[in-house]
Amino acid sequence: LAKDGRLVVLEPKMNVEISVPREKVGFVLSDLTARRGVVDDVAMGDDGAGGSGGSDHIKAMVKAEVPLVEILGYANSLRSLTGGEGAFSAEYKGHAPKEG
Repeated sequence: LAKDGRLVVLEPKMNVEISVPREKVGFVLSDLTARRGVVDDVAMGDDGAGGSGGSDHIKAMVKAEVPLVEILGYANSLRSLTGGEGAFSAEYKGHAPKEG
């Protein structure tokens, strides 16, 4: 119960880390927003080869908080968004009030 006596519905939240090719970051960020995700950080990396590896090897790491129900089946969506080049991991963060 909330302090004012109303019921509060809680939902599990997950911390996710997503590694994607740099040129696909926009698609992933848009998809996370549609899934009620809150992006915490986007870090652009490189392949460690001084740029000689080409843009295909430049990765970005996206960190976000996403409701568990929205992340179920995410591997298939990520594969479609990134042409099979994205990977993600998810870790339970805790419960929070459901929005909406």
